Amino acid sequence: MEIVVLKQAKKELRDGPRELMADVYALFDDLSCGKSLGMPISRPLTSIASGLHELRLSGRAGEFRVFYFIKIDDAIYIVHACSKKKQAIDKRTVDLLRSRIRSLSV
Repeated sequence: MEIVVLKQAKKELRDGPRELMADVYALFDDLSCGKSLGMPISRPLTSIASGLHELRLSGRAGEFRVFYFIKIDDAIYIVHACSKKKQAIDKRTVDLLRSRIRSLSV
């Protein structure tokens, strides 16, 4: 399956912790080959949108999250990436995720 990184998410990934980027792109490769990722690496976020998942990575710089959306028979879209600062996902991030997913014409 094809991996599509949204323009905004490309910048967010570039700004992410360098130490984790090799792991992030290795996980993208796994996803593109059809490998199903589960906890603790990935968790579904169906309460925000059906098909949305969160990659969960940790390093010396702290927690880093990459949000991806699986659009069946189309592609996997990387919609957002950020450093985790709070336990829960804040409303601003939820709104941003929903907006970016809507832009995919789902």
